[in-house]
Amino acid sequence: MIQHTGIHHLALATRGMDATIRFRRDLPGMRLVAGPGRTGSRQHAFEVSGHDMPAFFEWPEVLPPPGKGQGVSVGGPFAFDHVGRPNGGKRP
Repeated sequence: MIQHTGIHHLALATRGMDATIRFRRDLPGMRLVAGPGRTGSRQHAFEVSGHDMPAFFEWPEVLPPPGKGQGVSVGGPFAFDHVGRPNGGKRP
């Protein structure tokens, strides 16, 4: 049986990497652990734990999906909904 130790990373898109860095690193204090990228785009990952990190690709032309409530079902094109914390979102 496979034993899971976490999710290495989730790849997400942002159109503003500088604001993403401020929101992820500067407010909650996530450590910026990677910053590779290709010409014309940046990629950064933020350490949540030793095994888990959200990674963001900067694509200036990406548009956010239409607004919807968290967990509300959608029809048509789908975008990532949210990342939940362990313990049902309750703080330990």
